[in-house]
Formats: sequence, C-alpha cells, structure tokens
Amino acid sequence: MLRISIHPADTFLRAGGIDEGFAMMRRAGVEAIQFGLSCYVMPSKDVRANAPSVLDSPPEEIFALLRPYKEAAERHGIAFSQIHAPYPMWAPDNERLNARMPAIMRKSIAAAGYLGCGQIVIHPAAPAQNSDRLSAEEEWALNRRLYSEMIPVLKEHRVTALLENMFSRGEEGTRYASVCADFREAARWVDELNALAGEERFAFCLDTGHCHLARQNLNRAVRVLGKRLAALHIQDNFGHLDDHRAPYMGNINWPSFLESLKAVGYRGDLNFEAMAAIDRYPAEMTESCLRLLVLTGQYFRQTILAE
Repeated sequence: MLRISIHPADTFLRAGGIDEGFAMMRRAGVEAIQFGLSCYVMPSKDVRANAPSVLDSPPEEIFALLRPYKEAAERHGIAFSQIHAPYPMWAPDNERLNARMPAIMRKSIAAAGYLGCGQIVIHPAAPAQNSDRLSAEEEWALNRRLYSEMIPVLKEHRVTALLENMFSRGEEGTRYASVCADFREAARWVDELNALAGEERFAFCLDTGHCHLARQNLNRAVRVLGKRLAALHIQDNFGHLDDHRAPYMGNINWPSFLESLKAVGYRGDLNFEAMAAIDRYPAEMTESCLRLLVLTGQYFRQTILAE
C-alpha cells in the first residue's frame, strides 16, 4: 500500500474545522491519517486523572462524536490508516484506571470498526518510570491477559491490534528501552497472541523515535520484526526527547531505515507521527508543513519501491 499518512496534530483547529482540515490535507496530498482517540477524544492526562470521557458512554454516543470526522474524510477521499487507542491502558498502583481501561479498549476497537479502519495501535501495559518495570515474565503475563481479552471484539469488528515499542524514564532523565522494545520478544508476543486468536489479529507498529531514544538500531528492529511489521510511527529526534520531529530534523539514520523496509518488503502505510512538524510553525504555514511531510513520504515510497 505505502499510502502517505500523517498525524493531523492541530490541523483541524488551525484550518478552522473538521471539514476544512480534511480539505487542507487533501490539497497537500495526504492520502490517509492516523486518528488519535488519545488526541481528540481521551487524552493521556484524562486517562491518568480518571476524568470522564465519551468513551465511557454507549457506542452510539461515541459514533455520533466521530461521525463528522468519518463523513469529512469520505468527502475528501482520505482514509484512516490507523486509530490510536487512549493510553496508558494500565498503570502501577492505579486500580481505578486498571479497572476502567479494558472497557475503553473494547469501545476504541469498535470505534476503529465504525471509522472503517482495520488497525488500532494499543500501547502495551508499560510503566512510565523505569523503576516500576515488572519482571519479563510478569510483563508478558499481564499483557497476555489484557490483549487476549480483546480478541472477541477484534474479531467482531475485523480490526488488528498493533503493539508498539515503548520507552521508560529514569530519575536522572535517561530514556530506557521498555516493554516491546526487545524486538525478538515483541515478535514472540505477536506470534503467541495470534496463536491464541487462531488468526492474525495482532501485528506491530514500529515507532522510530522511541527506538532512537532507547539507543536501538532501527535497521535491526525492522529485520527482526519482518512480516509482523504492519505499521509505522515515523518521527525524528536527537535521542533525548520524544520530539515527534519530521525526518531529517533530528539525527536518525533514515537511509539505513529505508533500506531495511525495502529488504523486508514492507507494504504498510508510511505514517508520519511528526506533530512538531506542524504545531511548531505558524498557523499560516500549516499547509506548507503538510506538503513537506507528503514530499518526504513520496521520497520514502520511491526509495522503498526502487528496483
């Protein structure tokens, strides 16, 4: 497929509305979007604060909120490449959050089905602080339970859940590889969850920025994941902060990354989770910023498909 997809960030607000935002993205050449329930419906701060959300409501109310996005996307010929579920779905020492989030995940999957999107990114259960990490066996047991409980609703709505590589923070500011960032282990998780489902209902979304923060080799990550790699969060940084910059605005080795995607025959979407490439610029430059991401995507696609 290799559709050029973006995270819209503040595009809808900057353009003056949902329809205007989709029209602007279409003019810029955007083919699909990553739609963040975690951005537009239930932000992380609300999850952690256990604040009320429309995702606590019956599906009909959730779909009513999403309908303007669905209809505008259809009018302007833009697809939903992936939905991003709210996060975290689990947190240490927060039993109210942990009891609430399984239902939120089920409704998020139903929302993906309503939007006609076959993929939803669901962060694995992972602590924000490195000191709170569980043992490898405990992490797998916890995530196996949480993800396997989603299998019936994934099958019902014909949606694939995408695991993502995470990082955690140290008290001194260091970023560490966290859950699903051991890519051999992540590949095993995907395989075992699919075995539990009896069909392919799980795959992987590789976040380039998270990988770089954890001082990991993107080339190796892509090749280890192989056929399990179904989606991307393409973003750049300087290895210190999760900046969500456009490619070439940090110090990730992009030629090596593209070579790896070509080698494994990657054909998922080229999804740019580069919100800073939009939001850090004046509103008047929004469409130009979108065009830059599209041009970068066109270059990436050409490079991956080159003989």
